[in-house]
Amino acid sequence: MSIGGGTPRAEALLEEKRRVLRNALKGEYIKKKYNPAAYTADGGLVFDAAVQRWHAMQFCYGDHFKPTVGNFAKFSMFVVVPMVAFYQLSFGPAHKEYLRMVSRGEVAYNAPSRKNLWFAN
Repeated sequence: MSIGGGTPRAEALLEEKRRVLRNALKGEYIKKKYNPAAYTADGGLVFDAAVQRWHAMQFCYGDHFKPTVGNFAKFSMFVVVPMVAFYQLSFGPAHKEYLRMVSRGEVAYNAPSRKNLWFAN
């Protein structure tokens, strides 16, 4: 273990391996992309299996979806609950009571709660 900070030796070796691999992949890509024998007007076509797998996974995600209780709970928490909460805040009992008070004439024309709505229409 190093004393006084710095990167541990194992982390430095891993980073060096990653750098070497990254440079090798970059060189292979440049060779394939700019190969004069396979060159077209818009550049060479480079097929990357990892990118193809990722795109296939994104396209076929719905085919492998399994409806579970956890998925339903996540959907409910992120979609249904916020919509119901917004509806209750906007048009719930408090708003209905306010509209009743306005229709009975209990709220003045220049009340602060009504001034916000003067230019809304």
